[in-house]
Amino acid sequence: TVTTPDCEVNKEPTCPSYHTWHLSAVSIICCYHHQELVPKGETIILKVRAANARGHIAVHFPEVVLCIEVYHYKKTWVKTQEFLVLGRQFLTEMRDRIYCITDEIMKKTGQDDPSGYFLVEDVFCNDFRHPAAVDYSKPILNWLQDSKSEALEKWESIASGELPQKQKALLGSKIGPQLPHFKTAKMQVTRFCDLRFRLGAGYLYCHQGDCKHQVVIRDMRLIHPEDVQNRAAYPLITFQPKLRFQKCSVCKIFKAVKVTVDDKWAAENPCYFCDLCYYMLHYVNGSLLYDDFSVYEYLHE
Repeated sequence: TVTTPDCEVNKEPTCPSYHTWHLSAVSIICCYHHQELVPKGETIILKVRAANARGHIAVHFPEVVLCIEVYHYKKTWVKTQEFLVLGRQFLTEMRDRIYCITDEIMKKTGQDDPSGYFLVEDVFCNDFRHPAAVDYSKPILNWLQDSKSEALEKWESIASGELPQKQKALLGSKIGPQLPHFKTAKMQVTRFCDLRFRLGAGYLYCHQGDCKHQVVIRDMRLIHPEDVQNRAAYPLITFQPKLRFQKCSVCKIFKAVKVTVDDKWAAENPCYFCDLCYYMLHYVNGSLLYDDFSVYEYLHE
């Protein structure tokens, strides 16, 4: 383990297969006792985009810059965002910059849940800033405590890849994967430099109940004089796909805001509408003409 200013990171060689099964194991365990709409991007935004600047706040030296990647919740191989984050920043500062269409959908339906957590190694970092926030990790930890044998069995079945098999061959059949001793922390008071992590390992971001994203800390370095020196500008977005929007299928001019399925008077199925065209086709004097179809709010591809 090497120590940088206010930060620690495990520099021991890591195995990609271990990272893969470790994240999968944690995700499955989290899903077991815890009861998907993402942007398609063709064009990439390469310009570094700063957080809403609140004036100039000088960066304190020495400072560490982390490169952090966030992946699609369903297409787990698709990177949706990349950030430059300062080591002394709180985890909540990055959480507030993560974009996921699930958040937008939940807000539109009035079901927005402010709760969420990052799982980094064996620490659940829960966001308790909002009074209505709940501890997502509690039922998981309770289940691990009450069902240790079942949890270990699931963990071993997931971890029974090439690396654990080699470990058993070398150390004996009695030696196998052990359940981590999970802990909890408050996201709003936890800084990145408070965490122990491995570069390139897959960690977990969970929000809106059961929407999960893989998070990877790809790189760590000391801040350079040519980096942005305004702390208020971080986290910096260095990568994000450009969102694609459908135009109204009727007027071909305005951006679509609704999409219908099995609509007998629509030219296409599904069919996209702007507000004006949708109401002109489906309403007369404020009354719906027919209702044997499904209609949904449309955000983007």
